Amino acid sequence: MDCKTFHSPLAGTAGVLTILGLLAIPLHHLTSKRPLPATQQGTPLLVADVATPAILRLKLLTPARSLRLTTEDGTRLLDLTDVVAGESECDVALPIHHDTLDLLLQADLGDSPADTAVFLTVMPDAREAQTRYLLGCRSLAQPLHFNWCSH
Repeated sequence: MDCKTFHSPLAGTAGVLTILGLLAIPLHHLTSKRPLPATQQGTPLLVADVATPAILRLKLLTPARSLRLTTEDGTRLLDLTDVVAGESECDVALPIHHDTLDLLLQADLGDSPADTAVFLTVMPDAREAQTRYLLGCRSLAQPLHFNWCSH
């Protein structure tokens, strides 16, 4: 082999590509390698013990003196007085256990004998929204059951 082979443009290009290829291997490991999962310390939380962030949408057809929404164990999610007719939303954390939720909705609609409705829509994260309602007049109280089981 003579010396002119190493001075040709083809040999120079092959040399540069070889060097870039050798550099690309460590760069690939630096930029694309997935981090190792961190080990968790302490006791893991059970999914059933974690409250699910949600949005509650409340719709009243007529004003209400008071409105209270509680969980099965008596925890108050909403406690409103002098509620105007219309729609409102609020953020809450719901105790959804095994894809079910039981709430108690109480409404004092005043002394009017005319029937009206109170709608409650629950929109938890990672689950579809569900709506339940109360129909009646004066003082209403009703348990509401929500279920997100797929079968």
